[in-house]
Amino acid sequence: MSNPQELEEKLLRFAAPELFKQLTDIFSSYHIQPYDIHGTVKKDETGYDITLRFSQSFSQSISTHVSFEQAMNPDEQVEHFFKEAAEKCKSLLISDYYKMIRL
Repeated sequence: MSNPQELEEKLLRFAAPELFKQLTDIFSSYHIQPYDIHGTVKKDETGYDITLRFSQSFSQSISTHVSFEQAMNPDEQVEHFFKEAAEKCKSLLISDYYKMIRL
């Protein structure tokens, strides 16, 4: 049986503040506000599993795994993941906006 602590999802903002800062910096460059995304982490023995949820009712998600070192000092791989997520989030927000206008 797994350790309950490993299964516990925590908010990215509190579990990995350096990653959250990198995330907000990148997303703000795409004009996406922090409240448009919901970032969570699950800690395991090698690092963090990061899940970002976005879109209307946070129905879309994208995930990756980062090491503890990457969590403390985000590198190019982390930056690429956040940029990819920001682009996907932005396109979905635009799509949701146009759907809302048509109603």
